[in-house]
Amino acid sequence: MYSTNSSKILFNELVSEITSVYEENEAKSIVYLLLAHFLNLSKTDILLDKKIIQIFDFQEITSRLKAQEPVQYIIGETEFYGRNFNVTPDTLIPRPETEELVQLAVGSWQSAVGNTPISILDIGTGSGCIAVSLACEIPNAQVYAYDISEKALEVAKENAERNKANVIFEKVDILKPFTVHRSPFTVIVSNPPYVMNAETLEMEQNVLDYEPHLALFVEDSNPLIFYKAIAEFASKNLINKGLCIVEINQALGLETAELFWNQGFQYVEVVKDMFGKDRMVRAIL
Repeated sequence: MYSTNSSKILFNELVSEITSVYEENEAKSIVYLLLAHFLNLSKTDILLDKKIIQIFDFQEITSRLKAQEPVQYIIGETEFYGRNFNVTPDTLIPRPETEELVQLAVGSWQSAVGNTPISILDIGTGSGCIAVSLACEIPNAQVYAYDISEKALEVAKENAERNKANVIFEKVDILKPFTVHRSPFTVIVSNPPYVMNAETLEMEQNVLDYEPHLALFVEDSNPLIFYKAIAEFASKNLINKGLCIVEINQALGLETAELFWNQGFQYVEVVKDMFGKDRMVRAIL
């Protein structure tokens, strides 16, 4: 199967193979990623029908795709904020909305704290995409990152090395007492678990079946458990006028903001994402 040496024919065959599961435009995007990763073919190469000189059997790949395994896990990487990051089933796949958190943090820190050297903490770092991006975007920052998962921390460390970012990683459970080795911080950011179990019916099957539930879900009875811990921690471990930005459940924007007000933050706002949904809370102590 797929024995052709025509890149255009191979592209069309692979798209046809997976359109039983994926909408056509999504199928094309997936196949472009596959051919770039496994055969080093660009979109231009495919449009110009570049001859394939390397043999690769895509049978197993298409089977995994038809089982709705995310293409990012199949190729082992994804792009985030203009950089490539390793991803595994132990880490969430970074999403465009989270790029907006990085953009907001980069745009906010100067107005909040000036040009002095700063320290940034990322709570629940996962793949390290936020921490690494901030370390690269703000060269005078010392960046720290916490996560409870040792396997996720291994991936995050690989991503810091891959992108030549200086980040200090620590295994920390933010929900339990621990010793803070470095503080106060200038900026604290986090994209913690916030999906309620009741919302699983609205989620894509590939997310439910493959992405780590530890990093996704919270109990319906206590959906703000991580935000309560982060707000309390930030109130004690940020400098005066320090900045905290968290990605949130769009259904709980005002409730999340209230947690920061209750911890003594002087300025709190709910920020909408590119789709007009409540996506972040930005708070200044």
